[in-house]
Amino acid sequence: MSTPDTLLLLLTGACFVALVVAARLPVSLSLAAASVVLALAAGKGFPLAHLVEGMFSYLDVSLVILTAMVFMKVIEANGLLTELTQSLIALLGRSRLLLLVALTIVIMFPGMITGSCTASVLGTGAIVAPVLMRMGLPRVTTGAVISSAAVYGMIAPPVNVPVMIIGGGIDMPYVGFGLILTVLTVVPAILTTLWLAWREIDRDKLREVMAASRADLRGSAFCGGRRLLLYLPLAAVIVLMMGPKSFPQWFPDPRLPLTFLIGSLLGTCTGRRVQLLSAARGGVSEILPVVGILVGVGMLIEMLTLTGLRGAIVVGSLAIPSVFLFASIAVILPLFGGISVYGGASVLGVPFALALLGRNQVIVLSALSLIGAMGSYIPPVAFTPVVTAGLLGEQYLPIVRRCLGPAVAAVILGTIILIYANPVARLFGV
Repeated sequence: MSTPDTLLLLLTGACFVALVVAARLPVSLSLAAASVVLALAAGKGFPLAHLVEGMFSYLDVSLVILTAMVFMKVIEANGLLTELTQSLIALLGRSRLLLLVALTIVIMFPGMITGSCTASVLGTGAIVAPVLMRMGLPRVTTGAVISSAAVYGMIAPPVNVPVMIIGGGIDMPYVGFGLILTVLTVVPAILTTLWLAWREIDRDKLREVMAASRADLRGSAFCGGRRLLLYLPLAAVIVLMMGPKSFPQWFPDPRLPLTFLIGSLLGTCTGRRVQLLSAARGGVSEILPVVGILVGVGMLIEMLTLTGLRGAIVVGSLAIPSVFLFASIAVILPLFGGISVYGGASVLGVPFALALLGRNQVIVLSALSLIGAMGSYIPPVAFTPVVTAGLLGEQYLPIVRRCLGPAVAAVILGTIILIYANPVARLFGV
């Protein structure tokens, strides 16, 4: 990159970091302000039309996130999430291995359909946390388990927002990521949970938790056909997601926003009485910061394109020798992700993906999202551990320390997959 381009990029980055860290502004507002500063510094004035166009760059992703969060709030209010957790404990409580695997996936589930780690922490994480502590896990270990599962849930299929952002930047559709993302997220999430919690579970307390869950299920208002009916919204969403992929010639694709709306409407008719408007208001309020970040990311990418910086970053990335390129990805992407995983995907993920042209892009984007997501543990923002610590009434730094080892292992895994992307693609048939 030329010197003026480098100075513009440094100015934009410094402005963004200063607003987030020093001024403590929300990431969304900081991205928007950095976009305006970049345009002014580059002599483009205040390009309102381009800024508005950038705001709507990720409208489709925002609709998926908003409707998925409404669905989560509905099935939380109608009792499905609690019933599901208790059923798994009652069914699998005799096996530490199977129970920890099941609880990990339960924690991940809200993040998997919303692309937000906050949804996992405040949704199923809030339900599972007391169960884990009753099984003998200390608060710090419980927080680490919830944080790690939430971060992996954020990048697990079917909704991986960082991959969608990078794909939008390189004009690549979000297709064919299901298998590789499942392997890169579910397997490490389960291994991390086992590594954190296996030795600290008290077998006697586990038996007590299993007995209590069975008693709760027997005393539950849901029984027989009504219990089966309670699972109808979740079953409908799964069918509407999998049907078009399994039988494309017979099953029309309703797309994710409509799928989640149908599930939400069904959820109001099953289980406890749910006020859809109230659930929708709560879900939108909770997920709005994530949507705001997407709006800010769209504005920043539009300004990078308008000023020519986006192309300069790509050219600069292509000039980096491959050895240093992989080292840069492993270090810089998580550090930037420590401020915003989505911001890191937009500013650095796109040029890194273009610099790795020639390697299978499905594998490359999946690995980049894994590496970038590990920035969620990096202070001072450390967003996921901070939210988890607030939920548990604990300090966030001890949770961060418990998560750092598995996070470093995930970065190493992602880097290795980047290096051997084409052989990995052949292994998975991508």
